[in-house]
Amino acid sequence: MKIHPKSAWSEEEIGSYLDQTTTPIRVSCIDDDGYPVICSLWFVHQDGVLWSASHRNSYIIKALQKRSGIGFEVATNEYPYHGVRGKADVALFEDSSVNILEEVISKYLQGSNTELADWLLSRKQDEYAIRIRPISVNSWDFSKRMVREK
Repeated sequence: MKIHPKSAWSEEEIGSYLDQTTTPIRVSCIDDDGYPVICSLWFVHQDGVLWSASHRNSYIIKALQKRSGIGFEVATNEYPYHGVRGKADVALFEDSSVNILEEVISKYLQGSNTELADWLLSRKQDEYAIRIRPISVNSWDFSKRMVREK
């Protein structure tokens, strides 16, 4: 993975951010009509790779089956603005082979909303795991220049 020379954070700091944040990843790819599609997904970060899951009939899975190159962003919408974005290659796997769905549910629901977790897991046989392998990454952090006066 190539870190942009003007990235606000080092590779280690980017990894730490991706490990800790519960902000969903925004994935962008080009659909059959040549227009961008953007989809927010829950994800986990493991050894420099981002993993997500989606139902086999979802629009994003159908688009990713045709094109494996994406843009992505994991960024807050709250002040002070910071985040990570980049380009990546994607591969799809039947989730039962890598068990990503359970990991993203655990990260984002943290034991709450067991009804939603149970419903998502009841469809596990129809889920795809999405492996997002970043090619190039950039981060930004406006914390220092957005200091609020008291």
